[in-house]
Amino acid sequence: RRSSTTDPKLWPLIIRCRDFKTYSFFIPFEQDSIDVFDTIQKLTCIESISQVYAFDYIPEKDFSSSDGWSVYDVYQEYIVPAKISDTVLHHASKFRSKNRIPVLSYLHWHNKASITRCSQPMVGLKKNRSIQDEKLIEAIFRTNVPSLPPGLLSVYGSTQTNLIVDARPTANAIANAAMGAGSENMEHYKNCERKFMGIDNIHVMRESLGKMSCLIIIKNVHIASSHVLIHCSDGWDRTTQLTSISILCLDPYYRTFRGFQVLVEKEWVSFGHKFSDRSGHLSDEKYFINSVNANAANTAFNTVQSKFYNQSHVREISPVFQQFLDCVFQILSQFPTRFEFNEKFLIELHYHCYSCQFGTFLCNSEKERMDYKVTTKTYSVWDYFNSNKSVFLNPLYDGGAEDK
Repeated sequence: RRSSTTDPKLWPLIIRCRDFKTYSFFIPFEQDSIDVFDTIQKLTCIESISQVYAFDYIPEKDFSSSDGWSVYDVYQEYIVPAKISDTVLHHASKFRSKNRIPVLSYLHWHNKASITRCSQPMVGLKKNRSIQDEKLIEAIFRTNVPSLPPGLLSVYGSTQTNLIVDARPTANAIANAAMGAGSENMEHYKNCERKFMGIDNIHVMRESLGKMSCLIIIKNVHIASSHVLIHCSDGWDRTTQLTSISILCLDPYYRTFRGFQVLVEKEWVSFGHKFSDRSGHLSDEKYFINSVNANAANTAFNTVQSKFYNQSHVREISPVFQQFLDCVFQILSQFPTRFEFNEKFLIELHYHCYSCQFGTFLCNSEKERMDYKVTTKTYSVWDYFNSNKSVFLNPLYDGGAEDK
């Protein structure tokens, strides 16, 4: 943002970064300030992810490139119930928004209860159903055969009641039904209970409700030994927050330095969190305000918000991943001996979500990463962290605390 100043010899340039830092430059010549303003705008308002810095970045002695891209190999991690055929999967995918079918996210280390994630069903006002989708969810819930009394053996899953978690407010799910989507008709999902979590969409982030939702999931998996199916609308924002926080609390492996990398790769990157859209990597000219040429600096500042939301791709920006990192920090602060990594690790991870220095958080999906050849043309952020591991370790960590 170019601003006016009371000193006629200085021309301020203010840069507000997404890691909450603000830099102010006072340039002695007006034309120089204009040139800098225009240059920054040109370099940040790009048309393609392939134009970001990560594709030109070549580290020298910063770190050694090792196996950062193999932290989590998505191609070796597909798990499908043995009784479900490819045909059933194909038809089941048509019933879920964006074809995001129920996929295993976590299997509890002790009781084998599972967390499965997907997108909303395409129920619509006519209350459509999919036999294939019902069979797939039933097969997932039957994967763990519990030791139950004879009278309960016919009930699949670890308990009599498994849980379907809809992260949205009830009103939102009903509204989506008018557009052909909605929530499950529980008459067709045997021995299942549904809970609406009331977490609003990306435009209205409700942290307290999000954390309470995770507690419900954790309780059902760890204590009640129930299977849990989680979805929101498309399954890449609120769903990812719920699954990743729940898994983090349930399994000590994901609180290790390596395990947390796997968690981020598995739940966020590989499951298609839209990092490019949510982080605003392509930017927009509406971010750039030339208050000097405006009628008034305040007018420019007050109107920028309305301009901001009139841009379709800019409206997709939301700090979903950053909210997750903040939640992890809050848990780390309460249980400092249970995490192998420290606060600095989370801060650096937040910074590199926006820095575009590495390819890890550039794209919206696995397909985009393949199209842009991210793994061959850019470096992984995990190479950087693993090469500087000692800086990010928590000296209070007690690896054997879970056994005590």
